[in-house]
Formats: sequence, C-alpha cells, structure tokens
Amino acid sequence: MVSSKTFSIVHSNKTLTSAYAEKPDSSPGHLAKTLYEEHHMKLPGSGGYAETFASIFKGGNANEMKRIQKEVDPSPEDLDKVADCGNFGSRPSDLFLKMYNDVLETLEANPWAGLCSPPLLGSRGVVNLSIISVIPDIMQHHYDCIIRAEHEVFLATNFWQSSKSSRKINDAFIELSKRAERRGRKVVVKMLYDRANLKMLTESHVVVDDKEMASADVQLPARAEMPWLEFELVNFHQPLLGTFHAKFLIVDRRMALLMSNNIQDRPNMEMMTHLEGPVVDALYDMALISWFRPMHPPLPLLAQPYAPPADGYKFGMDNEFFTTRNLDGSRGAEVFKKMAAEAGGVPDGHAGEGPEGKLATTGDEGQNKPFISGMYQTITEHLNAGDQDTPATVEYAPPRPDDEYTPHVLHAPHEECPMVLVNRAPNGKPGNPDSGLHNAQDAAWLAGLRFAERSVFIQTPTFNAAPVVEGVLNAVRRGVEVTLYVDVGFNDGGEVLPGQGGTNEEVSKKMFAQLKEEEKDRLKMYWYCGKDQVKPLNASQQKRNCHVKVMIIDEHIGIQGNGNQDTQSWYHSQEVNVMLDSAAVCAEWRDAIRRVQNTHLHRLGNDGVYRDTDGNVLTDSTGVGSGIKGVIKGIQGSIARARGTGGF
Repeated sequence: MVSSKTFSIVHSNKTLTSAYAEKPDSSPGHLAKTLYEEHHMKLPGSGGYAETFASIFKGGNANEMKRIQKEVDPSPEDLDKVADCGNFGSRPSDLFLKMYNDVLETLEANPWAGLCSPPLLGSRGVVNLSIISVIPDIMQHHYDCIIRAEHEVFLATNFWQSSKSSRKINDAFIELSKRAERRGRKVVVKMLYDRANLKMLTESHVVVDDKEMASADVQLPARAEMPWLEFELVNFHQPLLGTFHAKFLIVDRRMALLMSNNIQDRPNMEMMTHLEGPVVDALYDMALISWFRPMHPPLPLLAQPYAPPADGYKFGMDNEFFTTRNLDGSRGAEVFKKMAAEAGGVPDGHAGEGPEGKLATTGDEGQNKPFISGMYQTITEHLNAGDQDTPATVEYAPPRPDDEYTPHVLHAPHEECPMVLVNRAPNGKPGNPDSGLHNAQDAAWLAGLRFAERSVFIQTPTFNAAPVVEGVLNAVRRGVEVTLYVDVGFNDGGEVLPGQGGTNEEVSKKMFAQLKEEEKDRLKMYWYCGKDQVKPLNASQQKRNCHVKVMIIDEHIGIQGNGNQDTQSWYHSQEVNVMLDSAAVCAEWRDAIRRVQNTHLHRLGNDGVYRDTDGNVLTDSTGVGSGIKGVIKGIQGSIARARGTGGF
C-alpha cells in the first residue's frame, strides 16, 4: 500500500528539473540533495573510490525488499490510490498498477530509488518507432534526430569506442554545427560516457578534456570542427562496480531514444525505442541527476517542459525525425516509390547511404533482394553490416508479407499509454545483498514475474542473476508460461566467479533440474539465432550476437531499456528502462522479434541443453572451467567490466 509519505512526495510540486531551472548556476547533484529532505533522501554521491570503500562498512536494510515483495496483493482501494500517483492520462490496467505499486514502495526508504524526481516517475507517452536491428540502423536514427536539434542535445552511452558507429555521431555533430551556424544560434550538447580511470579516485564525474576527446580510443571531433556547438563531455563511473550502463538520447525535450547498444561496432542485434510525450520530461530529469555536475553552459530548455504537438503525435513517415532509412519490406518499398515519385527522385531529406554507399532505387528490384533499411540488400548483407563476411546457412526464399524481415517497427498510430521510468542508480559496493535490489528497476522486474497471470517473455544477452532465476522458477511453478530468449556464450569471464551467477548454459541446466517434469513444458528457453542461420552461433565467435533487453508480461506490459538479466545489472550498474501499458505496442514488438530472428526455432530440451537437428551440442560459452585458470579468466572479465569494456 502507498504510504502517506510516498503519496506526498509523488504529488510534490518540486522536481530536480524545476529546481535547477531556478538555479542554473548550481549543480544538479547538489540541488537533488536538498529536495525531499523531510523524507531522508539519500542520493548516490559523486565521490570516487574512497566513498565506495567507506560504503562497504555501511549496512543496508535487507528487509526493505522483503517488505515490498510481501504476498498480499494490493486491494482495489490500494490500486485506486496507486492510479492517483502518476500522470497517466487514462487509468492503467490493474497489472500495471500492481507493478507500479511495488516501484512506489521503493520510495518509502529512498525517494531517489527510481533515479528520477518522484513526481515524474509515473507518466505517459507514445512509441513512434522501435528498431530491432544491427547497430548501424540505430546509429542512423541517432544521426537523423541529432541533426534536427534546434536548442539542445543530451547523449549518453556506456562505452564509446572510436568506430564506424562513433563516426556516425561525429558526422551528426558536425552537421548540426553547420545548421546552427546557418540559424545564427548555437546548440548546447551534453554527452556522458563511462571510461573508468584513475581520476575517479576522488571524483566519479570527470570532465573530459580536449586531449582525451582527440585520443585514439575516443576520436570525437575537434571543437574547431563543430564551432557552433557548446559541447561538454563527462566521464562517469561509480567505483568499484557502479558502471554507467545507461544509453539514451534526448533532443530539444521533444523526443527521446532509449536503446540497448553502446556506441561501438559489434555484431549485435539491438533494440531501440523512439519515445514522445510527457515521459520525455522524466528522462530529462534522470539525465540531470546522472550529470550531477554544474553545466557550462546550462541546458537552454530547463524551464520549458515537454509540450505535446499542437496537431497531435505523428507516426510513420509523417514524423519529421523519420527518413526512408526506416522503411523495410514490400510495404516500405511501396512507400519509398511513392515518395520518390512525388519528389521526382530520392525524397528530399530522406536519402541515406547503405553499407556500400548506395541509395535505394527502384532499379535494384530485379536482384531478388528484400527491401531493408531503405535499400535493396540481402538479409546477410544487412546483418554483416559491412564489418564481416559471415555467410548465410539458410537459403533465402521470398517470405509471406506477414513474415518479412522488418527491423524497423513504424508503430501504428495510437493514443498515449501509461508509462513509468524504472531505473536504478549505480552501486559501486562489491557484494549482492538484498538491499541492492531496492530500486525501481528490480522492483518492476520482480513484480512482473510475481503478478503475471498467463505469460512472461524475456529477451536478454545474459541470464544469471539469482533474483530473476528464482522469480522465473516461481512463476512457472504457479502455472505461468515463461519464454526466455538468451544469447549462448555471451557471458564474460567475470560471470564464472562466485556470486556472479554463472554462464547462461550453466543456469539453463540448473533451472530445469529444479522443476518437476510437468512444470518443465512451461519454461520455454531458446538460444538466439540470426535470421540467416540454420542454428545458433556461439557469441564468442562474434558473428551473430543479440544484445536486446526487453520483458513483456501478459502480452500488454512491456519493459524496455538498458538492463540485462545478469548480476551486474541487477545489483551494480546504472540502468534506465521504461515500463508501458499497451497491448498494441507489445504485440508489434513480439511480431518484429519473430520476423528478424530465427530464435523461436531453437528451443532447449527439458534438460536445459540445446541440440541441433543432428543431436549435436553447442560448444561451451567461455571456455572457463574450475581451477586456477578459471579464476584468472574470471578476474580478467571482472576488471574489463569495471573498466566499462566487458560484455555489456
């Protein structure tokens, strides 16, 4: 039940964004510490190693999560009160409210458990576009959004690495600067990443100087190349283990992207959503807390909350941020032809270069290639993304219209749906106590598994966190069908160390071993398989991997964002996720996932082991066994993770 204290702070007229707008010369982090003081606020500090070591000796309250996960369901009266604790527009479903109730419960001990000002947590919005595809497609949409900024851009990623992906962002910054110059008004750009270094001995938010920006590993544009941008970059890591794992983009407080991928080149299938609506203000508030430091200069739109478009939300190609690079399949090809005919060629402002610099033209049709990302190319060419030459092992045959490979989901027009930000702050303290679960993200995930009545679907690269394993088993035992799409071999070496959960393959076998025979059929576990492959490829081969992070409960509650289902994301990393209540959006997600993967064809047996059609078992994920070699490999993986270079 929502306490009077929690009800009060959720209805407060104070948010970090409004406070910072009044004092833009201050620090968002220090301002946040002054908010909700009457509720014993405890925002994560900005200190480095010293603060983390000190926190080891401060005991957490392990009973907080046990209280939240009590077995008593909220009453109808309780749910009425929960519904009044968000700016939802329309009343959400009871399942959504039950899950939100558990999120609100985390605010009882810490108003910042959601890493967002409490009055902004419960919100609403629309999902105009989802991309479930390779990284270049998501980077292209970043480019298309960034260059349209008129006032400000806030970009955050866990790991930035000099690459084709980063150069796409560099090109966007340079183009944005040119457009700003033509307008005669500079654009303010803030960027966050995590590249842990020794400077964080004393401060976890470190301003990045021009020397590091120009270094071989980073290679951002020189300021002279983007003179009309007020560019500021901060490196954020909460030592020891508090990785800044967040990945998002906010442009002009008009739209936000929330994605699974870092800005680097990887052979990954990823997921991104394009969000519009009041939920953008919640993400904006979270971005300010993440930045923590004073801004030089401040963001110009601090005092201008999200304003819905006067003529309504735009979907499909009517949305100004969308280009023909978002078109796939036979329907996408028809839209492209129509636009090209009306424009007398490639539509103005909608041209895009593919892996070989080709623009989509009607003359390419005769090659029997599908239309993908605004051009005719094979599925294998698309998945290889110009970085590899992995051959297809499945012969391509033109599919039915309802089974085409369509990585861009141009969502059908819909009204605003209820949304809640379900985040977690970084926690550098080693260990996995129950108090480490006291945050909005973990509470939402656990509530989804606890309150699901029919089904739970999860796709994640890694699946080994003890709470989610237990939650899935409990759901299966009470009759819920749980489907898990996991990437075989994706784990880094650190996950074989004690307390880290183990590899995906180890977990799958242990889970099935704990179920009764009649329960095993309700646990449907699959290894990710690329659309052009006849069977899963071990992620260690770096050919066809999947980094998608999404949970869908009872076909209408979706949670999408940054968090993996591993020990690191559950207990340590900063994560940003959105929970929404929309059967239509969830159905479109599931349909797209089926279209762009062959995962649904590769289920594990009831012993937790995958065998191909010839009965062969796939090779081990990490090559790590017991003994000293395993420990050494595990420690190396943990170090890479702490430096932001592990398997995220």
